[in-house]
Amino acid sequence: MKSRSTQFNTLINIISSVGVLAVNICVSFFLSPYIIRTIGIEANGFVTLANNFITYADIIVMALNAMAARFISIAYIQKDYKKANLYYNSVFWGNLIIDLVLLIPALIFVIRLDSFVNVPTDIIVDVKILFAVIFLAFFVKTGFPNWDCGTYITNRLDRTYIPNMILAVFRVVFLVGLFLFFTPHVWYVGLTSTVVSLAVLAISGYNTHKLTPELKIQLKKPICSKRVIKELVGSGIWSSIANVGNLLFSGLDLLICNVYLGATLMGVLSLSKTLSNIILQLGESVRGAVGPELTLSYAQGDKDAMLRSIKRTMKMTSAFLPISVGGVIVMADLFYELWVPSQDAKLLWTLTVLALLNRIFNSGVVVLYNVYSVVNKVRINAVIMLVSGFISIGITIGLIHFTEYDLYVVAGVSSIVTIIKEYVLTVPITTTLLGYKWYQFYPQIALSIVSTFLVIGVGSLVRTVISIHSWPTFIIAAFIIAVASFALNIIIILNKEERGILITKIKLKIPFMH
Repeated sequence: MKSRSTQFNTLINIISSVGVLAVNICVSFFLSPYIIRTIGIEANGFVTLANNFITYADIIVMALNAMAARFISIAYIQKDYKKANLYYNSVFWGNLIIDLVLLIPALIFVIRLDSFVNVPTDIIVDVKILFAVIFLAFFVKTGFPNWDCGTYITNRLDRTYIPNMILAVFRVVFLVGLFLFFTPHVWYVGLTSTVVSLAVLAISGYNTHKLTPELKIQLKKPICSKRVIKELVGSGIWSSIANVGNLLFSGLDLLICNVYLGATLMGVLSLSKTLSNIILQLGESVRGAVGPELTLSYAQGDKDAMLRSIKRTMKMTSAFLPISVGGVIVMADLFYELWVPSQDAKLLWTLTVLALLNRIFNSGVVVLYNVYSVVNKVRINAVIMLVSGFISIGITIGLIHFTEYDLYVVAGVSSIVTIIKEYVLTVPITTTLLGYKWYQFYPQIALSIVSTFLVIGVGSLVRTVISIHSWPTFIIAAFIIAVASFALNIIIILNKEERGILITKIKLKIPFMH
């Protein structure tokens, strides 16, 4: 079998991850309005809130797991399989202990859920079951080996992404089947997530066995190492702290809305985050897809290759990520009018734009967050995230109490703080960690800003030409905006050589699976 280049694998990873996201968008497009009509906007808001609580629990797990792929990958790439297996097994047994520690608190939380959050009495039982099954999926995923590392080590994330597309379709079929053939309950959403999580685990296990057969769970000593766990936690704890900061930015917004503004406005805010969350996931998909290539370059001691990879990926994100950001800003009000006609489209558009403010100016920054973990300097990022997160949450709660713009404050304050944090701290610090001048990446970021406003301009022009009152006209207008913006971005952002490479890549037949 002919081997694929690292750059080609990364390109496939990015295309595959975006493909998964596109399928998930289509699923949400049809599924969310159906769920809202079937169980109500308040109940739908609790689905997002339950998943947010899993994110809170992940903070604890992240202390052990955040840097696991990095350490396992470097040892494996250097063919030190004994050391790689020691990391691999230590993470597994450590995760089992974490599961046992968290089990009782999780049970107490579910049983007394109404003591922690505002839940309408008519759906309290359904919401408790919803939290229970979503927590179950978390415990199952945590209790199995770190099977994600197989595709990460070999830079073959496409072997995870492609099956995930199929599972996204299965998810909607399974869930709609439950709603059609049984009395509708909100906890069906959690049950579906659990079933899909089990399927993902099975696929990940197969991939790890095929791609990295040297990694095995051992039942004979040494099955784990206190020194290794200490090393992993010593690095990973800072990722957990960084995630606390990230939660303070956006992960607590629904909880704050529930406590201060009630379950109904929480449902509205949750619905408004549909599009902004897609954009954030798109950025995370790109960041995750380029991670293995950067780790490989670092393990081989090739700093210049890391720089080339980061610049190339920043250009790629500047070429297409602003299209989604600008497109949402221009078209979101029309989208909400067509998608959920029973809701206030203008309010949803305003909340969406407020949540996306940071992406207007920071689309080119997402790749740089890989630098912290690759060079094992996550402590710096943790401190920055935690301090700025506390600033964001403090300003948010203060403005809720002293102004009448409470819902807008919850949606927008974190975006403004993020812009300041990334421009003043993230960009110059990550550049310095790579050993380059602090201003190295600002030109690439400037291109992403120009690209975003270019898309907004193109979209505004298209809206003046096409009267949009139905899904067909909306789709036609969105397609024209996307194609025209992409063509202009390719001309403005990429040089002649890069445009030639991109065109060649597009013409190639892409072998997703080998």
